[in-house]
Amino acid sequence: MIEKHILEIPLVEELNSDDIISELGKILAQEKAKNGTHGIRYFGLRYAPIILEHKISQKKITDAAIKIDSSFGDNYAVEVDKGIGIYKLAKENGFLKSSEHDLSLLEKKNCANVLVMFRNIKAANFNLSSFALTPLFTRYIRSLLAKPFVILSGNSGTGKTRIATRFAKYLEKKTDAGVKNHLLIPVGADWTDNTKILGYYNPLADNGAGKYEKTDVFKFIELAGENPAIPFFLILDEMNLSHVERYFSDFLSKMELLDYKENSEPVFFDIPGYGKLELPKNLFITGTVNIDETTYMFSPKVLDRANVIEFKPEMEDVLDNLLETSNGDDDKTAESGVAEGFMQLANEVRSGSIPEEVQPLLKEIKPILESFYTELAKCGFEFAYRTVKEIRLYAIAAYKTAEGEKPTAIEITDIQILQKILPKIHGNKKQIGNLLDELEKLCETNQLKESLAKIRQMKDRLNRFQYASFI
Repeated sequence: MIEKHILEIPLVEELNSDDIISELGKILAQEKAKNGTHGIRYFGLRYAPIILEHKISQKKITDAAIKIDSSFGDNYAVEVDKGIGIYKLAKENGFLKSSEHDLSLLEKKNCANVLVMFRNIKAANFNLSSFALTPLFTRYIRSLLAKPFVILSGNSGTGKTRIATRFAKYLEKKTDAGVKNHLLIPVGADWTDNTKILGYYNPLADNGAGKYEKTDVFKFIELAGENPAIPFFLILDEMNLSHVERYFSDFLSKMELLDYKENSEPVFFDIPGYGKLELPKNLFITGTVNIDETTYMFSPKVLDRANVIEFKPEMEDVLDNLLETSNGDDDKTAESGVAEGFMQLANEVRSGSIPEEVQPLLKEIKPILESFYTELAKCGFEFAYRTVKEIRLYAIAAYKTAEGEKPTAIEITDIQILQKILPKIHGNKKQIGNLLDELEKLCETNQLKESLAKIRQMKDRLNRFQYASFI
């Protein structure tokens, strides 16, 4: 019934939304069976007008296709979205007239070439130089590409939240309903369980019929799952105003199960009173952290699962704000397709494939990590598989985002020791005094300037207060 309307694309009034989804699911399964991945993208291109007209999520269509073909991967929603993106780009560039949906220029026999052309346009657009950057922003972006959980620490008022929101606004996208792909949530001191994040079942709602009360975060996660081709940025402001493990432990556990290889199995939250909620691979979480008497320290479980970036602006930068006003860069947004390019790059970095060009870097990094491991193990601070894997991913991200001169093994190791290894070190003079001395020597030997500066800062605190920690 839908097929006969494919060129004219009128409102399909004789079908309700569920019928349309079912019909589209059948066609999608057929296209995948006949033409594989290209068929899925072609489906998104060909049926984009209907999907957009009826505001149907790609995930619902792929769910309908899975009922017909159980081998059909849930992640194929990304491929459908690519086809829809091609349709939008084709219209923007004049391939399609606004008064009709004539696809004669994009016939199926040439579809593969057209798909490659538009996909390359979309993927090539993201680069670091297009964003007003400092070294700190570069570290932040590469850390997000390596793993979608970053902690920004520093004193109150230093601009941690601004870093996260500024990048999210740069890659801002809006749904047809006007909902943005970034969400800022202030963490409250009363966040004692995960209901503040994932909601709860209310048996008294709807006159006793019962209803699951969804939080803004829950709705945001759902929306991310429905739009897998673009990144969604969740910013938890003052993340340690409450005990992080009490409200965020589900995320910490589920995050480790995500597999970014093609056709990998999705990861779900099992929510009492609701059912399953998928943790989407395009969800990027940033937590900002203040350290004062009102906040709680992070446990090793949290620190081990994030890149921790300390933000300490220079005195000149702070005092310059006395004389200068904002230059408007905070409102800068990327060109069309850049957000999709960032998401595709993130998937490439985490795919499990190590580019040949990166392998020599990793071989240089290994002996430096070995020397640190030996010293850390003496005091019980040795790192494990997760840390090594994420250092590797950061190295890949650094290499793929480098413009001009490529990063060296020393530069990558320096930043990763600073962000992944030093944050877990804490204790009194007896516990870590000798350790910091030995780590200082290693940093001097290997010319790890950033890590060396931090270790010396920790040693100074240890001498002053008899106790030191990274944060």
